[in-house]
Amino acid sequence: MINKTYKSGVYVILSIFILSFSLSLLAIYWAGVWSGKIVIIFFFTTLFSSSISVAVLGGFYTSFIQHLLHLRRLFRLDNLSNSLLLRLSEEAPGTYHHSIIVANLASKAAKEIGADSLLCRVGSYFHDIGKLENPHFFIENHNPYQYDDHFEIKLNSPEKNAQVIINHVKNGIKIAKEMHLPKEIVNLIAQHHGDSLCSYFYDIAKKQNPLGVKKADFQYPGPKPQSKEAILMLADSLEASARVKEGYSSIKNLVDNVFSDKMREQQLQDCGLSEKEIARLKKSFIASMESLLHPRIEYPQ
Repeated sequence: MINKTYKSGVYVILSIFILSFSLSLLAIYWAGVWSGKIVIIFFFTTLFSSSISVAVLGGFYTSFIQHLLHLRRLFRLDNLSNSLLLRLSEEAPGTYHHSIIVANLASKAAKEIGADSLLCRVGSYFHDIGKLENPHFFIENHNPYQYDDHFEIKLNSPEKNAQVIINHVKNGIKIAKEMHLPKEIVNLIAQHHGDSLCSYFYDIAKKQNPLGVKKADFQYPGPKPQSKEAILMLADSLEASARVKEGYSSIKNLVDNVFSDKMREQQLQDCGLSEKEIARLKKSFIASMESLLHPRIEYPQ
């Protein structure tokens, strides 16, 4: 069955053809050069030009309209009063705060290489919404001034713990689809960890049972990032790593380590980032992190 889009295209071509051919016939008549040969030539040339015009202009306007719709959807979501983000701020405040910082890092870096800055920002807001399924499992949502012995008990089952962490991606995709978030956002949620390893619990499992651990059981399902908006993955890892005070000697060292880890795991191989763009991203992240982690004066009590 011919779909509606195809039918619409045919109707537009026919309308343009009829109008153009009628004007051509009128011009021939007024010029006094009427002949069957000229009419046939004008018939085929008008039909051809009408088809080309619709194909070229139709494709241009379709892409333009799709781009406007894309921007409209993202601008509507670029709002911290969104009901899903408000829920995240209430039920998983640490994750919410992390997402805001990631959004700022990612959107600034995206501008440096001409990637979709708005998509990076909005995608960052929603990338961890899957943690809403089990917010208290994640350490960033714990009160740092209260000891949580229940969290320590969780660490005794590395395989199950790893699956809870890995499942926040699957849960995020589920929630995003239920809330009718754009496909671009769903893709970023699915790709923001690629198929990387949940190394913390994998290392614990290896210590407990060196020969009985399957690496695949501790890997995210993927896929790896498929576009330059892989910037989200880098910003996410960078912000998380910055929370570990002992993990780096300088901001530059921190950024280099994050990039090296992702490149060693081949997480960036499908996203189309060039070496020059990677270098520019590093500079952007270093500048942003230096601003974010600047020292403060210690005021007297």
